[in-house]
Amino acid sequence: LLAGMVIALMAMVIDRITAGLAARSGDYDPENKTFAQKHRYWITAAFGAVTFFVLAQIAGILNEWPQAWEISPAKAMNDGLTYLVVNFRDEIEAVKKFAFFFVMLPAKIGLQGAVSPFTWGFELTLVHKVVYAVGIVALALWAAYRGRTQVAILILILAILLYFGLTGIPWPALLLICAVAGWKIGGRVLGLGTALGLGFIVITGIWPEAMLSIYLCGIAVLISFVLGTAIGIWAAHNDRFSAIIRPFNDTLQTMPLFVLLIPFVMVFKIGEFTALLAIIAYAIVPAIRYSEHGLRSLPATVIEAATMIGATRRQMLWQVKIPLALPVMMLGLNQTIMYGIAMLVIAALVGTNGLEQIVYIGLSDGNFGVGIIAGIGMAIIAIITDRMTNAWSRRRQEELGLSVA
Repeated sequence: LLAGMVIALMAMVIDRITAGLAARSGDYDPENKTFAQKHRYWITAAFGAVTFFVLAQIAGILNEWPQAWEISPAKAMNDGLTYLVVNFRDEIEAVKKFAFFFVMLPAKIGLQGAVSPFTWGFELTLVHKVVYAVGIVALALWAAYRGRTQVAILILILAILLYFGLTGIPWPALLLICAVAGWKIGGRVLGLGTALGLGFIVITGIWPEAMLSIYLCGIAVLISFVLGTAIGIWAAHNDRFSAIIRPFNDTLQTMPLFVLLIPFVMVFKIGEFTALLAIIAYAIVPAIRYSEHGLRSLPATVIEAATMIGATRRQMLWQVKIPLALPVMMLGLNQTIMYGIAMLVIAALVGTNGLEQIVYIGLSDGNFGVGIIAGIGMAIIAIITDRMTNAWSRRRQEELGLSVA
C-alpha cells in the first residue's frame, strides 16, 4: 500500500506541474523581456540541479539517503489495520453479512431466492408476494398518472429484476429489454447493435458468467454513482471541501489497481463483498469529478435568472442546477461504468465468478481462446453501456439547447 501511495504522489506532482504550465501558457508575456527574465524559473531549476549534482559527489548523504534515517510508516499502517480487524471483527462481519444477504444476494438470485428464515428471518409467503406486486403496480400507476410513462415502465422492469434476480431472468427477455432500451435511447442502429452484441454472448455460452459480472459491477456502479454524485454536489458548493477531496480522488485514480485490493482483503478476506468494495473505491472517482464539473460549469445567466425570480437553495439545486448538469453527470456515469469494468478484471483475484474469472483462468492456463472470448464479452458490455449513456447525454443536451461536443 505504501508503494502505491508513493506512485500516486508522483502522479499528483506531475499533474500539478503540467496543469500549472498549461494555465500559465496563455499569460501575456511582454516582448521587451530579456531571455533571463522570460525563462528565470527554468534557469533557476537548471542551476539548482547542477549545484546539487556536484554537491552529491562530495556529500554522500545527497547521493543516497542513509538507511538509518529512513522513517517508514509501513509498520504503523500494518499495526493500525491489525487493530481494526481484531477489535472490530464483530462489526465487520455484521456489515459484510448485511450487504451480502440484503443487497447482493437479492440482486443476484432475486427476492424469491434470497428471502428465507436463515437470511431475512422469515419465509416469503403468498401474502408478501401479493403485497409486493400491488405496491409495485400502484407505484407504476402513480408515475404514469403523473405523465412519467417511461419511469413507470422502468419501475416495473426493476421490480421484476429484483424479484427474480439478474441470474433468474431468461436470456431472451433480457436481450429484448436491452435491445428495446437501446433503440429507444439511440435509434435502430444502437438497438440492433445491442441485440447482436448480447447475441454473441449467448451463442458463445458465456451468458451465465456475463450476468454474474453485470450483477456485481452493476451494484458497485450504482453505489459509486449515487455516493460520488452526492460528494461532487457538496464539492461544487464548497471550495474548501473540493480542495480536500481532490487529493483523495487523485490517489484513488492513480494508485495501481492491485494495491486497492490489499486493505479490503486484509479486513474482509476474499469474496464478492471484497471485490465490490474495491470496485467502488476505484469507480467512485469519475462520479465525483464529473458531477462537480457539471455543476461548476453551468451558465451564469441561468443561475442569475433563477436567483432573480426568488428560487430557494433547494429549488436552485433540484430544479435548475441538477437538470442542467445531468448530461455531464451521465458522462460521469459512463466513466464510472468503464472504471468499474476495468477494476472487475482485477477483482477476479479475490474470488469472483463472472467473465473476469474466465479471463484470469485463461491467463493462468495459457488458454488464449477462452480468455479472449470472455474478454470480448466484457468489451461488448462496456461498449453497449458506453453507447447508451452517450446517446442519452447527447439527446438531453439537445433538449436543453446546450452545445453538443
